[in-house]
Amino acid sequence: MSTDASSRDDSTHREATKSESTSPDFPTLTVTAEGVAERRQQVGTSMSCIETTPVQLSFTTTLGSESEWEGLVNPTFRTHYPTIERGAFVDRLLGDLDSAAVYERQSSCPTEAPKWDLAIEAPASEWKRLMMAFLVRDDRDDEDRAYQAVSNLQQLLTSRFANAGVALAALDLVDEYDLDHSTETFHKYIRDNLEGSEDG
Repeated sequence: MSTDASSRDDSTHREATKSESTSPDFPTLTVTAEGVAERRQQVGTSMSCIETTPVQLSFTTTLGSESEWEGLVNPTFRTHYPTIERGAFVDRLLGDLDSAAVYERQSSCPTEAPKWDLAIEAPASEWKRLMMAFLVRDDRDDEDRAYQAVSNLQQLLTSRFANAGVALAALDLVDEYDLDHSTETFHKYIRDNLEGSEDG
């Protein structure tokens, strides 16, 4: 996972790279994260003198493998469980910063990240490929696999994390496999987020 990070209070541009290699076949998924962290930094030569400053940070990250995806999204997609591990993901981003200072969130919850906004973007074709080639088990027939993929995409959309590509991918799968799956969630998202912006 490669990460670009910038701070509104600090013009320095930082990059952090995980050691895990990127899978060349994995879909292109871009995560943006913006929020507030506390920067703790030693002042002068005294170890007991620590300055704490709230800073606004912005990250842009590309997920490069299935394991990196599962570090952000609950791979089981079980109902009544958190879909997105927002807090734990932000903690990893902060921990990867190459800096003499220490950055911490103002919360220790692994699933929630107050004062942080996370979003993931990908075109519909990449969302379909992610689901059908990587996430949905291949021990079912194609129609069952597509139905599960649409259900997973619906859960991502209702988590307020993914972009319109998820809705378009789900509708494509419903049409392609003639699925008996509710599409209202996807149509509503498109009406509210795409058609409204085009009218403006």
